[in-house]
Amino acid sequence: MNKRVADFLKPAFILCAFFLFAPTYLNRDLWFDEALTLLNFAQLDSPWEIYRSYVIPNNQILYTIILHYATFLLPSDIDPVLFFRLISFACGGATLLLLYRLFRVRVGGGMILLTVLTALAISVPFLIYATALRGYIFSSLFVTLSLHTALNFAGKPNGKNALYFALSSLGAIATISSNLAVLAGVVLYALPLFGVNFYKRKQFWILSAIPLAMFALFYLPIYSSFLGCLRLGEGWSDKQQALSATYAGFIYSFAMLLLPGAGVLLVQNRVHFKWLKMARLAIWLIPLPMILLLKVAPFPRVFFPFWPLWVLLLAAGIRDLTALNCRYRHRWNSNVWFGALLIAVLGWGFVAQQPKLRLGFSDKFGGAGADDYFMGYYMRTGHSPSLTAGEIAKRYSNKPLTVYTSFLADPWALWFYLNGSGVNLSRFEFDGPRGLVPALARGELVILRLDESGKDIESRFHCRLKLLFSNANHGVYFVER
Repeated sequence: MNKRVADFLKPAFILCAFFLFAPTYLNRDLWFDEALTLLNFAQLDSPWEIYRSYVIPNNQILYTIILHYATFLLPSDIDPVLFFRLISFACGGATLLLLYRLFRVRVGGGMILLTVLTALAISVPFLIYATALRGYIFSSLFVTLSLHTALNFAGKPNGKNALYFALSSLGAIATISSNLAVLAGVVLYALPLFGVNFYKRKQFWILSAIPLAMFALFYLPIYSSFLGCLRLGEGWSDKQQALSATYAGFIYSFAMLLLPGAGVLLVQNRVHFKWLKMARLAIWLIPLPMILLLKVAPFPRVFFPFWPLWVLLLAAGIRDLTALNCRYRHRWNSNVWFGALLIAVLGWGFVAQQPKLRLGFSDKFGGAGADDYFMGYYMRTGHSPSLTAGEIAKRYSNKPLTVYTSFLADPWALWFYLNGSGVNLSRFEFDGPRGLVPALARGELVILRLDESGKDIESRFHCRLKLLFSNANHGVYFVER
């Protein structure tokens, strides 16, 4: 086959696999963080206002600015949620293409990346965040660019390459502040290119200092807001669960490639093995101190931008194992090897999508629906705020309505869909960081998550509730006195 055709078909295959698995993830309701980002931050008057409103980490500033401008381009004949999801979807496709185009030579050829990136493209976590109104796939795109520019600088240290690395680092940091840790992984990945005496080369220290400088440049003007976000202490209190969810998500996604990927360890037996390359393995360990030493462990999704680095490390292991087999096994056929790996990846990809399996892993290794990599509550069939809003709109389309919703009922998503359904909301209230709702009025609607008790609300507000309807997501009540 013509080399140009082969180079076209491989990334095309990766994208086709991505497109094949994506529709279910694109056609889902908004959940809490997505609706909060869209309604509370992207709707602000200007990028400057968005920048100054860094009051909670949900405002992933650069991504929020992209959403802000996207609202001006929203077509009138398309579902707005789908339109906004397509932005992340495009970033996901771009990340896959860049990983292939920029690193296929560095990791030993297109067949290796065809296999590994297909596994990435059809993995549950990648599909979740490549269709989410969040900045994690946006971060992954900038991390991919940062790694490419860092390696270019390490190979040819000059001002132009330093500038490119600075800009791509700024993009990652301006999206999510914790991406500074991912950029530490980028520097660690580039470290072997500086040689055994890397610590004596000023270029290495320049590369290391650039992400810190970009972090200071972006967050020092809003340092008081940044410190306020740190004090919120958002995350998982169960560190063991956070640790298992962070790594189990990757293991689950690349189950068929883990043993071949461990081939990087076999090259230690080579006579001319360069121990410095093993420093890259420390990239796997960067989340450990963040999870174990911080007072509250970060959400596992915070570590998703590490995945471009981890995927390339996995690809390097498969490359080394392939090279050893080609060297020592005379009848070794690499085409059969990669064909078998690709079939295994696709087979596992279909199996890994099954809801029952994902639910089992969520309960065992994730957060049991608490925004894990497997089956977060917003990926479950019961999450349907649009259906709740649609039923309320049928019953109260021409009447001003006051609505109270519990925090667990996903108030921001409900607010979004109630407004979109044409409900005339005179007041929408819920308990949140700004305070508790003091009282409920007669005739007010109360929306609770299905597993919440209406009796608790009756006891708290000294009222009586009448159930109007329920679905797999919510119970909707009418306040009686």
